[in-house]
Amino acid sequence: MTRLHARDAGDQTRIGVWLMALVARKVGLESWREAVARRAAMADRVNACLAAFDEACAAGVPEHVAAYHTLDAHGCLDRVILPGDSQQQPEQAENDQIEPPGS
Repeated sequence: MTRLHARDAGDQTRIGVWLMALVARKVGLESWREAVARRAAMADRVNACLAAFDEACAAGVPEHVAAYHTLDAHGCLDRVILPGDSQQQPEQAENDQIEPPGS
């Protein structure tokens, strides 16, 4: 699951809009619960995030969905700059990540 947002960015050579995806992701072989704890620790929200994650999982929500919604609710999602044309519409940029042009 990703959510896109645009951030103004500029440097000496280029001014434009970077498309960024807000994502929940695991590192290596960590579980979704460990991933939630790792990201939540960066914002000092481990206890609140793990409680919300555990509650969602107990209610039958799949772990990857519970991780995304928990981290989103606490402002702890990773921000990833999407490759490609920064002038492209966000919907098309997201689709190109799923199905690259020419594939």
